[in-house]
Amino acid sequence: MNWLKTIGWTLKYGTFVSSFGFIVTVSIQVFSRYFLENVPAWTEEASRILFIYAIAFASGLAFKGNYFVKLDLFQKKESPQFEITLNILSLLVSLFLFGTMSFYSINVLKMGLNELSPSLQIPMIIPFFGLQIMSLSICLYAFIRLLKLFKTNNKRFFFFFC
Repeated sequence: MNWLKTIGWTLKYGTFVSSFGFIVTVSIQVFSRYFLENVPAWTEEASRILFIYAIAFASGLAFKGNYFVKLDLFQKKESPQFEITLNILSLLVSLFLFGTMSFYSINVLKMGLNELSPSLQIPMIIPFFGLQIMSLSICLYAFIRLLKLFKTNNKRFFFFFC
């Protein structure tokens, strides 16, 4: 599982670097608005792209750490088997939705090859790649959590689904 730690490390430091870059570009923009005659045009676009990447990197980590909002009210009032089934359904839906997003974002990435951003003049595939980072990292951690759920509750699954 060394590759899994490498992915987690990459997501963690990607979140840090893009968030720090976002703070720096917004600070430059605020400073320029108050103290300079002209605001650099690239700061708005750069901060938007860095914000996209901060969210893309952090989403997989949030899914891994189970930090997304969920409704425990339904789970606590029902049986443990219902809770397990609800968790499985939730993970399968997440896998399906983000897998679909990953698949269809390939066309968006292809379109981004031929487009340039207005002020930074970089290929739009760079900001669009955040879609792949987010969807693939969530799919990875949803799949790992699903495997762990099956591994720890395999006897319950057999009796519940039969």
